[in-house]
Amino acid sequence: MKSLIRSVTNGKKVLILGYGREGKSSLRFIRETCPGLILTIADGDQKIIEKNPELEQEGISVECGPGYLNHINNFDIILKSPGISLKPTEIKVDPQKISSQTDLFLRAYSSQIVGVTGTKGKSTTASLIYHIMRLYSENTLFAGNIGIPLFNLIPDITPETRIVCELSSHQLEFISKGPRIAILLNLFQEHLDHYDSFYDYQMAKLQAGLKQSESDYFIWTAGDANTCKLLDQHHLNSKSLPVYRSTFDGNGIGFSGDNLVIRMGSGERILIPKNTKTKLEGEHNRINISVAAAAATLMNIPAAVIEQGISSFNPLEHRIEFVGTYNNKRFYNDSISTIPEATIAAISTLKHTDTLILGGYDRGIDYSVLTRFLKGLSKTKLILTGPAGKRILHELDAGIERYENAVFIEEFKKAVQTAIAFTPEGGTCLLSPAAASYDSFKNFEERGKCFKELVKE
Repeated sequence: MKSLIRSVTNGKKVLILGYGREGKSSLRFIRETCPGLILTIADGDQKIIEKNPELEQEGISVECGPGYLNHINNFDIILKSPGISLKPTEIKVDPQKISSQTDLFLRAYSSQIVGVTGTKGKSTTASLIYHIMRLYSENTLFAGNIGIPLFNLIPDITPETRIVCELSSHQLEFISKGPRIAILLNLFQEHLDHYDSFYDYQMAKLQAGLKQSESDYFIWTAGDANTCKLLDQHHLNSKSLPVYRSTFDGNGIGFSGDNLVIRMGSGERILIPKNTKTKLEGEHNRINISVAAAAATLMNIPAAVIEQGISSFNPLEHRIEFVGTYNNKRFYNDSISTIPEATIAAISTLKHTDTLILGGYDRGIDYSVLTRFLKGLSKTKLILTGPAGKRILHELDAGIERYENAVFIEEFKKAVQTAIAFTPEGGTCLLSPAAASYDSFKNFEERGKCFKELVKE
């Protein structure tokens, strides 16, 4: 990696765009690798120097505040942090100049990497793959969209290290090399505030496969309509392995008899028995498990270890998480669900939901699939909150009759308290918002923790 950084930056004007967790990691590594290199930091925070005295070192210049993007085209290389969106500005940047930690990391270590992306399920799937691989060898690393910058892994990497990366659309958008095993779980409307269109968002995700070579593997969900449509439009050089929910023909991953299998050419290999025990519930998690088993197999993990890993893996927080039973009422926290399809999957997994908390920050996504689904839940009380909840209620009320089984409460805490009161004894209350949390919270984790605290109180 150090030789790659030196060759990429040699004689170039380098800008680190964004000085959060990843930007700081980039500065540290580049300063260690190229001590004499002149670097510029650009960030929208006007007080960034006051907060980060290390930026006053010789050889570092800073552009901050409202005009921090004004001189972006003066640089040869732009190391962009994932959280920086170029959509709000009219400044046009040559995409050939844009790189990132993800881009450089993949160029250096792609042959050792399983990269997981998708609108929903990537954290669970990536964590499950890491859990399985870690059971087999401690020489396994995990980073990316989980909050650990990829450059932080470099000191611990050997040629034998297996690396699992959870990858967002923002990380993948400007990569030039894909991982050895790229996984695309699904594509739903998300992050439309960062992209000009849904198609642009999908294309950012697809870079994981488009930038692979012929010896690489691309695992994708055959039942996801948006992925199928996108792959009809774009040719991938890598080996395509669609994942099926049942039996299948040709290459791919699915069921044969009593086993989950992977089939490539004339060869078929058993991954795990169909009845492998797991704590991951729901049809969506069957896909996640199938993907994880296939990826682990392709990374040479024995079948017995894969089965053990799937059985012992604990579901992640905020993902249909059972909070507990209080006053004979069951509570589930699914704050991660920020799109309609994820909320529908959560409701389907629990089978029966008496009270559902919906809404939050409105990003303008299409709620028609959700409202059609909700109208079929005649016995579920809806507690709607935030701007998105107001729009969902408006769409539910569209037509001749008003939707009688819903109530709108602007403030989140009051909405939760109302939901608790409305949930009957022996019943189930689910937080699955189908919306982002930014109207009231920093992120979905903070929202989920608030919900759990209110329930336990």
